[in-house]
This record gives sequence, structure tokens and C-alpha cells, in this order.
Amino acid sequence: MLALLLSVAITVAIVMLYHHRYAASGSYATVDIGAIVKERETQFAALLSKPDVRDQDRQAAFRLVQKLGPEIERSVGVLQQECKCTILVKSAVIAGPAIDLTARLREIMATAGDGK
Repeated sequence: MLALLLSVAITVAIVMLYHHRYAASGSYATVDIGAIVKERETQFAALLSKPDVRDQDRQAAFRLVQKLGPEIERSVGVLQQECKCTILVKSAVIAGPAIDLTARLREIMATAGDGK
């Protein structure tokens, strides 16, 4: 019986330590994914709306679209590693403190786009 109580006490202590240290950090940040997608749409439209658009330009525009999802996913992963916080889509937060890391996400995406 004593061993059972000791086991339960140790388990509760471990769970409380984990919750205090990792799960309940309370650190939240936001990113404006919508703004980033709109910026990419603008680049896409600019490439395709040139009067002398070539096949090369069309291919570049479609590559922009194709790599956007994976690029955002990788960059958000890097951002989360940096901030060690929960990242939310900006439009999902209606109240409460959260740091906006959209500018940093843009920087990470630009660096990834340069092949670094």
C-alpha cells in the first residue's frame, strides 16, 4: 500500500512539474498568415500582369504558389523554436496578450527563399 501511495505521489509530482514548466507557460504569439498570403498573391499577379510576360515568368509565378504552403509551415516551425511559445493565427485572437511575430516570420521566409 505504501508503495502504491509513493508511486501515485511521484506521478503527480512529475505531472505538476511538466505542467508548470512546459504546458502552462502562457506565452502566446500571433502571425498574420492572411497578410503573408496576400503579399504572395500580389507578387504572383505582378509576375503575370507584365505586358511582355514570358513562359519563364509564368513558371516563376507558379513556383511562388506551389512552395508557399511548405514554406510557411517550415518557417512557422523555425519561429516556434525561437520563441518557445504557442503561435496562433492573428485573426483567431480576440482578447488577451500576444506578441505579433509576423515581421519575424517574413524574415525567416525571406532567408529560406534565398537558399540559406
